[in-house]
Amino acid sequence: MRVLITSISGYGHLQPLLPLAKALSDAHHEVAIATGPELRPRAEAAGFMAFDAGLAISTAFERLTELFPDQTYNRLEPAEILGWYLPHLFGDIFAPAMLGDLEPLVRSWRPDVVLHDTWEFAGPIAAASAGIPSICQTLGLRFDDRILDSVADAVAPLWRQRGLEPDPAAGLYRSLCLDITPPSFQRYESARNRSVIHPLRPITEPPVPGELLPAWIEHRREVPLVYMTLGTNTNSDVSMFRSVIDGLDDLDVDVLITIGFGKDPSLIGPLPRNVHVENYVPQSLLLPHCTVVICHGGPGTTLSSLARGLPLLILPQGADQYVIGDLVLAAGVGLLLAPPDVTPSTIRANVLALLDEPVYREGARRLRREIAAMPGLEEAVHLIEEVADGR
Repeated sequence: MRVLITSISGYGHLQPLLPLAKALSDAHHEVAIATGPELRPRAEAAGFMAFDAGLAISTAFERLTELFPDQTYNRLEPAEILGWYLPHLFGDIFAPAMLGDLEPLVRSWRPDVVLHDTWEFAGPIAAASAGIPSICQTLGLRFDDRILDSVADAVAPLWRQRGLEPDPAAGLYRSLCLDITPPSFQRYESARNRSVIHPLRPITEPPVPGELLPAWIEHRREVPLVYMTLGTNTNSDVSMFRSVIDGLDDLDVDVLITIGFGKDPSLIGPLPRNVHVENYVPQSLLLPHCTVVICHGGPGTTLSSLARGLPLLILPQGADQYVIGDLVLAAGVGLLLAPPDVTPSTIRANVLALLDEPVYREGARRLRREIAAMPGLEEAVHLIEEVADGR
């Protein structure tokens, strides 16, 4: 079986797909990945054939500014962010650019099935046009009917241009949806597509060859380790990092902050002895050493932390992160600070609560047990084989 995996060109989109890609490869299926040119080397380093497809995120935002010169997106309330960006950025901009690259690739490489993340809406159109099935994997949340309808409207012209009837769910539920969200953490439930949705345990992606832990972690003192990340695309607010550094500088903890590829650690400013700054550390290697995680609410970091039973402090920056932050709060597995509320004193108070109050550790451990009980990669591979075989 040949599987073409298509992903938006962002680490938070590609990385969650890599464990399933590896499981398919280990089951002796041929796997290739189509993503943006800046992430193609990452896919290749993970051991896969890779093709350039779609836009870099920076280019997509440039086109968004051209399409909306009044910058409507900078005036959105948190509750409006996801519902605006899905149709406009991912439907109007990412999808047609990705589709232009995918169609000739599907014709030449001839996959048996297309597997795409649920923010990538060109894969199902390219698959439908070629007469093959498409399968999606969620990144942490399924979208509610209102948002899904708006995305379906945005990409409907792309379906019609190819003589296809527009899919009412923007192609997400054509054959199979592998959902990595723990059941009690899923805020949206719909009878409309339930028959094709199957749970899949979220797995933290393994490091690529050559990626290691910083040497100091292996020899550090026996105190809690607090890990902070704002992801790879929403990590430009230095004040957020400084609030964490200044809020935790005199606590008896070690702090590791990752600021993203290509960033200059010196821009963060002076560091106290208990704070370390790195560009990137593989979470599969790092999280077993951690006690508390501070993050933006990206689903990859959030679910990977909960799979380890780690309580969270969410500092949402955009996208679906406000929704995930609310879920973390409601589930009793962590705390939430909106950007205007982030100060050294609020960071300190919230981290102390996560360290000292058992309710958050107990909540995170409950989610860990729930995640551990979800079906694993072997069952997902079997389901994909059935879809490819027409069963």
